[in-house]
Amino acid sequence: MWISLTATLIRRRGWFLLPASWLVVGAAFGPAAAQEGPAAVVEMTTTLQFAPQLVEITVGETVEWRNVSPVVHTVTADPALANDPSFVSLPEEAEPFDSGAIAPDGTFSQTFTVAGTYEYFCVPHQSAGMRGTVVVSAEGSGDGGPGLDDPLPDPIPLSDVAIGLDPVLEGLTAPNWATSAPGLPDRLFVVDQAGLIQALDLSTGQANVFLDVSDRLVELGSSGPETFDERGLLGLAFHPGYQTNGLLYTYTSEPVGAAADFTTMPEGTEPNHQSVILEWQVPEPADPASAPDPATAREVLRIDEPQFNHDAGALVFDADGLLLIALGDGGNADDQGVGHGDTGNGQNTGNPLGAILRIDPLGTDSANGQYGIPPTNPFIGQAGVVEEIYAYGFRNPFRMSIDPETHELWVADAGQHDIEEVNLVSAGGNYGWNLKEGSFFFDPNGEDNGFATDEPPAGGVPVDLIDPVAEYDHDEGIAVIGGFVYRGADVPDLAGRYVFGDYGTAESGGRLFVLGEDGSIGELGTGEDAGLALRLLGFGRDAVGEIYVLANETGTPFGDTGVVLRVTGAESDDAGEAADVAPGGEAGEAEDVPPGEAGDASEGENAVPGEVDGEVEDEVPGDGVAVPYPVAAPVRPPE
Repeated sequence: MWISLTATLIRRRGWFLLPASWLVVGAAFGPAAAQEGPAAVVEMTTTLQFAPQLVEITVGETVEWRNVSPVVHTVTADPALANDPSFVSLPEEAEPFDSGAIAPDGTFSQTFTVAGTYEYFCVPHQSAGMRGTVVVSAEGSGDGGPGLDDPLPDPIPLSDVAIGLDPVLEGLTAPNWATSAPGLPDRLFVVDQAGLIQALDLSTGQANVFLDVSDRLVELGSSGPETFDERGLLGLAFHPGYQTNGLLYTYTSEPVGAAADFTTMPEGTEPNHQSVILEWQVPEPADPASAPDPATAREVLRIDEPQFNHDAGALVFDADGLLLIALGDGGNADDQGVGHGDTGNGQNTGNPLGAILRIDPLGTDSANGQYGIPPTNPFIGQAGVVEEIYAYGFRNPFRMSIDPETHELWVADAGQHDIEEVNLVSAGGNYGWNLKEGSFFFDPNGEDNGFATDEPPAGGVPVDLIDPVAEYDHDEGIAVIGGFVYRGADVPDLAGRYVFGDYGTAESGGRLFVLGEDGSIGELGTGEDAGLALRLLGFGRDAVGEIYVLANETGTPFGDTGVVLRVTGAESDDAGEAADVAPGGEAGEAEDVPPGEAGDASEGENAVPGEVDGEVEDEVPGDGVAVPYPVAAPVRPPE
């Protein structure tokens, strides 16, 4: 369906989608340049991004674009092919250019002979904000374009902490969160974006389906099957009183099905989807085999989402037993577009987008009567302000966590084109978006791509904006993935330190980071090189504080390459203990799970084929003998 719709869209604008055998696999346009290779390389990713979004070169140099995603992309700077001509900016003497359809693994090169700024886009994904910029300087001149050349020039060094990664579960789709339940210390509950929650018995390695919400979700794949998406099953939190009340909460991306409790959409305009917080009840919470009764599902909160992206999704309970809910700015790019108002959602406390909410799910004094608004919330009684807001000024705080010892709230906020950040969040705080990106000012730049800058906006910014405790730029990654403060025993060198990472690229894979006391970032590894060789999707923490890495090969909510890896010491004695998992440490399947009982994945049709396909070094052997995943030199995932 996606190809048909894309072809229709493109033919209307005079650009034709060619048969696969005719797609661009490698092309070069413009006069040949006397150089050994391209001056810059840009990846076209599964996240519908050009990475890096901004490149700077000199006249006569060449940029090469590489399609590392499974879908067709283009590199286009032609107003005639744009939904909005303002997507394109060309120097006065420069000619428009268009790559045509670039197949997966294909490349396109362009040599630039005229100085100036070139704004370009991907034809089939322009409405999703897939746009980029090339700034071409005359030889010997400055960069000639907006923004900062290199906001944070110092590279992230290798940390002095050595770790190992032991596989404990495979055969998942896109695991993005894992947590424990009060009273069940041997269970790790793993959230899969595609709609399943697995209950993993850490003592035996047995994984069973705990809850299946896949039938509630929007159809995943923002550009069709097998493509990137930020929607899905995004969050899970167990009530602190779970052992007596059996309550848990989920965060799902659902089709528009009812009136929203909050909306930013203009009248008559339908949102892309709705973010829904649901309450579930387990009939026998002290029994590890007991699962949520589907009949107990209760809708707590429903929020309209303007676009498919920036959905956040984290759910955590604080020390007071109140539920924190992370919401992104609604999507698109630069906090602009339909559903973002005149100034964006991040700085607008009149709606909940771009904020962290705090509610009492057992209360009833909210407008919809389905939850309570804590009287200690920072904006209680303020006219025109959403009283559920705990903190605001976020772009996409996809993951957050609370340190069980200090009760500090750690929030990783994914950046726009330049800066990724980690914040320590307090009640009432304004964390800057979209006036700032990280510690830098941010210029939304009208219809062109926004950028980080040292120059404050003409109207200034509030004096109380809170800068991140750590940040890195897009020389080091493309999307921060928040983790946890380590409170386990396996890796003493990590004690009390925040572990997080970056989603990564197709060529290098994700990266694992640790924060120093001075705010410095180090990369976790086992030698001089580091890299995950998988896309990093999330982290998990068990009841005793051990941390787990959640990843897959594609970065999309499709397939069965998703894995859960436990962070251990570099010379872990536990390597291979996952051999008892049946078969090969595989996840359970959703079928045939009776209400109130967890499904068994140990045999028959309920087993998901879970071997990690491919021939990379970190493959889990098919004979069921699990070996540690190395933190090794970057390896491109199998084609």
